Amino acid sequence: MNITEQPLYFRVTIKLLLIGLIIAFMILASEILIPLTIAIVFTFLLLPISTKLQRWRFPKALAILISIILALAIVTALLYFFYSQVVSFVNDWPVLQKSMLDKWESFQQYISETFHVSQYEQQVWIKSKIQETASSGGVLIMGIFSATTSFLASFALIPIYIFFLSFYKDKFKEFIRLISEGDDKHEQTLIMVKKVSLVSQKYLIGIFLDVVILSVLNSTGFLILGLKHAILFGVLASVLNIIPYIGVLIGSLLPILMALLTKDSMSYALGVAGICFFVQFLDNNFITPYVVGSSVSINPLTATIVLVGSALIWGIPGMVLCMPLTGMAKVVCDNIESLKPYGYLLGEEVNYREQEHIQDKVGKRIKEWNR
Repeated sequence: MNITEQPLYFRVTIKLLLIGLIIAFMILASEILIPLTIAIVFTFLLLPISTKLQRWRFPKALAILISIILALAIVTALLYFFYSQVVSFVNDWPVLQKSMLDKWESFQQYISETFHVSQYEQQVWIKSKIQETASSGGVLIMGIFSATTSFLASFALIPIYIFFLSFYKDKFKEFIRLISEGDDKHEQTLIMVKKVSLVSQKYLIGIFLDVVILSVLNSTGFLILGLKHAILFGVLASVLNIIPYIGVLIGSLLPILMALLTKDSMSYALGVAGICFFVQFLDNNFITPYVVGSSVSINPLTATIVLVGSALIWGIPGMVLCMPLTGMAKVVCDNIESLKPYGYLLGEEVNYREQEHIQDKVGKRIKEWNR
């Protein structure tokens, strides 16, 4: 008796156990899987560049190296720009600290007058809470330092993974041919893999353009209001926008807090909140639909569940990777007959015109790929 002939409860139990084992494996092997997953996504993004260079008679290894070096140069330039903005913020920290203390004293006085709790009693309560957390603070800092060091060490492997994944692309194609039964299934599997590749390419390029546009809009709005370190907070809010829901909230609260600390009038903080709301409105209704498109058309319920689950499993890297990975999973489900109901469950309402346009585009890209 095979598993399909077993009772329903038995099959459900087996599937739940399998899901549990996969989640446990993802947690235990996160130091290997996270950089490998990032490398796979970026391999899809860089493949068109290396393929184009090979058509220009560049050797295969050299073409892949050039594409990786180009990507590293862009990432390094962005990190340096962000670092220069952070250094400028750190240099102004003494002034901000004084402003924070003044605001804190005003807040303490407000609590004292409203709730009749003296400033001395407030300070005693705060000191007691600090002492309670001091014992675990050192352990927390060491844990963060250890995790950061481990991540940086794993991050150094990403270019190596990208090189070998790109170099052995044809070997993976042959592997798919060998495990596929029949020419039709083999062709269908290759088309599915190429569609997944196109999803990741379109998503990453769209997200990059979206971050650039939002950075310009946020920074311009903050500069008009005269907010200190407007470019830093504009870029930070745009980058955090990659993380669904939570990133938008944090990216908006940071410049609002900065306005509260550095400005005497509440109207500046309201102005910053208005800019964040207006830019987010533009992003949701105009920028993302046209720049990012429906390459990852996941419905809000699925996005929320995936976001929370990925945060529990892989932390912040999981929150960033969850949307493109879910989009790729949807493409896989849409192209396997038995999994199509799951693809429908993951996605938004079907837009047949847009699907036809995407199918035409995918067909053209696959023809170019096969040349």
